[in-house]
Amino acid sequence: MNTINSFSTYLFILSFCFICGCSSDSDSDLPDTQEQVTDQPEDGDGTGNDGDGGGTGDDGNGGDNGDGTTNSDIPYEVLELKNWKITLPRDFNNDDLADEVYLDKSRNDHSEDPSFTTYKDEFFFVENGNVRFSCPTENGTPTTGNSSNTRSELREMPSNGDGEAGWDATTNTTKTLTFKVRVIQTSSTSKFAFAQIHDFKQSVWDDLLRIQIESDNPNAKEGDTGRIYILGDVTEGRASDGFPVDFRSLNYSERYIKNNYTLGDWLTFKVTVQNSVMKIYLDDMNTPIRTYDNITCKSNYFKAGVYNQSTQSTSTGNGIAEFSEITVSENF
Repeated sequence: MNTINSFSTYLFILSFCFICGCSSDSDSDLPDTQEQVTDQPEDGDGTGNDGDGGGTGDDGNGGDNGDGTTNSDIPYEVLELKNWKITLPRDFNNDDLADEVYLDKSRNDHSEDPSFTTYKDEFFFVENGNVRFSCPTENGTPTTGNSSNTRSELREMPSNGDGEAGWDATTNTTKTLTFKVRVIQTSSTSKFAFAQIHDFKQSVWDDLLRIQIESDNPNAKEGDTGRIYILGDVTEGRASDGFPVDFRSLNYSERYIKNNYTLGDWLTFKVTVQNSVMKIYLDDMNTPIRTYDNITCKSNYFKAGVYNQSTQSTSTGNGIAEFSEITVSENF
């Protein structure tokens, strides 16, 4: 009897140890499982849904951060400038004209320049995530063949890399330029245009629109004051010169669109052209600050950057503007 009781006790103890041992093995697996979950990639909110991520591009210049921003130091990438070329205030091919850099590298004035898609220099570069245009005014700075004023300036182009083209202001298709800009500095001339519309095939129309800064003092810096105003054919063109109406008598007195502008402050613009009507929006994108009709030119293109005004042989200093956005509709 004692033997049976002892054997029963032995079986009970053995069963108890077996049960405890199984529970112990199960608990020991938990840390491994938790560690595997912790090692899963996260997208910043703990969901683990990260895709390709921002990362850096193959060229090491940075890539999309996933929120529409980029770490790139290439202006083309920062502003997605697929519809542009640039004119620069330098002459590397020694033809006494400002050099131009194109999407199609084979069209560049200077054969050693890369494509516009990777171009940057001291006149066109990324600063604090924005694109900065800087242009000197000193005597001898190269200019284009049809102007004595210097520029570091974009010219609207077909995004497929084709040559110069122009759009028709009289059609029902809306042509739009939207941009955010701040003026950093003016030269001794106190003024430059930071956006334009040009016509390049008709004899009457030329610079249809120039949106300009004029600082209260020469060589103005951030914190100084000035005015934003509109020049070009829409405010200066005369009927006696062949324009459909006398734009000067109609619009010149209303050329100022922002007084007491402080250099360094951001401005948001939108310019639209449709059915011979141009509308200019400033900060309020729903209500135009100026509307001009009788816009009958048919070979136009947008421009943006720094185009110094009233330069002379004694001019000094750089005009500098910074853009955080330049967006243009597909117009060609």
